[in-house]
Amino acid sequence: MGAHASRPDISDVDAFYNLPAALDTNGDAYDFSHTKGKVVLVVNVASLCGLTTVNYADLKSLQDEFGDDLLIIAFPCNAFLFQEPFGARKTCAFARKRGFTGVVMAKVSVNGCSTSHVFKYLKRETNTRRIGWNFGKFLVGKDGKVRGFYTPHTRPVTMKEQITKLIAE
Repeated sequence: MGAHASRPDISDVDAFYNLPAALDTNGDAYDFSHTKGKVVLVVNVASLCGLTTVNYADLKSLQDEFGDDLLIIAFPCNAFLFQEPFGARKTCAFARKRGFTGVVMAKVSVNGCSTSHVFKYLKRETNTRRIGWNFGKFLVGKDGKVRGFYTPHTRPVTMKEQITKLIAE
């Protein structure tokens, strides 16, 4: 696999916050233990997708409404028609320009043999075989359990009721 580091073993991971670290857009290791006790929304994003504008607007709306009670983690992905062609800095700047204040991770694969360990875990926990497009979403409870997968065409604002319930737990 060339320059890629070996993929961490996640077979014994029992909660999202127990996942091994992954890189953010600065190239720093993001420690998922920081998500313990938080409701987390994980989204695979792309800058040039037809779903980009509405999803970023909705993610901003959720951030504005829920504040620190909801952590949104964006994972850029270039797997679907090469709609995230930019490097880490430009991808992060693109998200910030749209009002996104959550965590922006390094670009990942969400399907196939190169799937990020984070998405392997999320898909395993929801029995999701493959993510069909940009803006697939996974909702994680405060307990680190993955509570659901939402298809790319599910608008984030339609998830408010589920998020509110998870925050109240």
